[in-house]
Amino acid sequence: MKSMLLLVMTSLILAIAGGTARAQVVDPIIADIPFDFTVRQTTLPAGHYTVKRLGSNPEVMEILGADYRHPLMFLVESAQVSRQPKRAELIFDRVGDQYFLSEVFEAGSYIGVEVPKSRSERRMEKEGARIQVHYVTVPAQNALTGKS
Repeated sequence: MKSMLLLVMTSLILAIAGGTARAQVVDPIIADIPFDFTVRQTTLPAGHYTVKRLGSNPEVMEILGADYRHPLMFLVESAQVSRQPKRAELIFDRVGDQYFLSEVFEAGSYIGVEVPKSRSERRMEKEGARIQVHYVTVPAQNALTGKS
């Protein structure tokens, strides 16, 4: 009986914690990205972009460039940072001479999203010593409030 109660309590705690971790990026974020970059398998040119969650689905986001008519949709997973960002952030991995969108965080939130690595990014990382991974943060702003 005690083990059943422990199982129920553990399940309840995990369900509550899981619900909290899903409070991901909600407001659109806009940023001027000064370099070409890749989201999953699509390379996009440097420019002005809006990144936002697609509808009410917390696992799908879209990015739309000022010069594009159609948004690029991509899957994301929940992510956390140890320090609360003061500004909205788009975080990129630099692998060799290519940039890959890696994470998105709203200002004032420890919870954000992570873009799973693409096959090409994983392949490049496995190639060894000539590949270096750097995190490059591009300051962004909340599209609704205009605040960084």
